[in-house]
Amino acid sequence: MESSKIKNTVIITLALLLLAAIGVIVWYLTSPPTSGADQGIVKLTPTPAGETAPDGIQIPGYASLEADSTTGELQVLFQNPEGNPCTFQIELILKDTGESVYKSPDIEPGFGVERPRLSKTPAPGAYAAVITYTTQSLEDKTPMNGASVETTLVVQ
Repeated sequence: MESSKIKNTVIITLALLLLAAIGVIVWYLTSPPTSGADQGIVKLTPTPAGETAPDGIQIPGYASLEADSTTGELQVLFQNPEGNPCTFQIELILKDTGESVYKSPDIEPGFGVERPRLSKTPAPGAYAAVITYTTQSLEDKTPMNGASVETTLVVQ
């Protein structure tokens, strides 16, 4: 009788371990991805041979940005131009409220974020906004000159 209790305990323990392993596998397969590629990070087209990237930090400007009101997806490729000596973190802030509606991961030079999604999508309309660029040196990760660029966010 004692050996049947031990046998039952071992069987129950193994069944629980198997159930836990299945749970971990299901969670891994269904959880949202978090790598840079899964956040829309793409490699930009390299500068053609014979041409050199400009000196200094190049900051792209965007006169207006369009967002889908249902998905929050921006129709833009935020980019860190090839040759920049720093990473970019790009943040989109609504001017009237100061609310941040998008913040990128760090973007290496020569890469961009394609069709990013807003963290909070405003109601349809046009909004004055600011794109802020926070920069860090590639060499030692120290902050460098950042920038702010005014734009209009159009939510449709």
